[in-house]
Amino acid sequence: MKEFYTRSLTAIAYAAVLLFSLFYNQYLFYFVGFICSLILVFEFIKLITDYNHNFLSIDSGKSNLILYLTFPLYIFLFLLSKNSTFQLIFLLIIILTNIILGFSLLKKKLFSFSILKNRFIGHFYLVGSLVIFFTMSNVTNSHNPLIVFSFLMLIWVSDSAAYVFGVNFGKRPLFKSVSPKKSVEGFLGGIIFSIILSLFFHKYLNIDFTIIQWLIIGLLTSSLGALGDLVQSQFKREAGVKDSGKFLPGHGGLYDRMDSIIFAAPFIYLTIKIFIYVS
Repeated sequence: MKEFYTRSLTAIAYAAVLLFSLFYNQYLFYFVGFICSLILVFEFIKLITDYNHNFLSIDSGKSNLILYLTFPLYIFLFLLSKNSTFQLIFLLIIILTNIILGFSLLKKKLFSFSILKNRFIGHFYLVGSLVIFFTMSNVTNSHNPLIVFSFLMLIWVSDSAAYVFGVNFGKRPLFKSVSPKKSVEGFLGGIIFSIILSLFFHKYLNIDFTIIQWLIIGLLTSSLGALGDLVQSQFKREAGVKDSGKFLPGHGGLYDRMDSIIFAAPFIYLTIKIFIYVS
């Protein structure tokens, strides 16, 4: 029971920080993103260096300082660039990186994580995806925090529903070699509730998406969020650890809480851009 209360309080505090900064001021939200990037890069480097990394230490003769500073660099370039082609190329590089990670998870004989776990992955999968997430409120070229809010709620509701369905009805493992506890039933439960929430957003949220577009966003967010969770589970399995860190009591590391967000955000950003272009 104590663990349940700890997890609940931590989850509420984590959500409150993100949502408060999101609705209060976009620059405060960027600052929260920078702090998150420092923590996430630290946790990620620990996973890919046998869990022995210290903050700003020298790893294998190479300093990780540049990786720590890529969040403000990328967010500066992405936000201030008036060149839509540059932004699109930046986004596509991140999406391609995440696709490679997802494909290597499914086809381990063709792609080795030992090859992929380098600074390129750290720069684009982790930091680049964070930049896309924290700038998502500007995807329509004007600040709209409701877009990020709806994305977060879809991720969180889908994740919670997948857990409840998996615990109560889970029988068939979704990806046993990486995460034995995740089930097909939990995955389907997450998708169902994500779609239901999408219908709710279409009716009550002041965002100019059609019902079909909302359903696509709900389906993609739930599916890609689950895949992102599995990708992170593979990193942890190779590192031989249960959690990415100890930053969030009851949950492990911040990477454990944001793995789905990190992976799904670039795809949803591109999807919304396509909707805007088509309309």
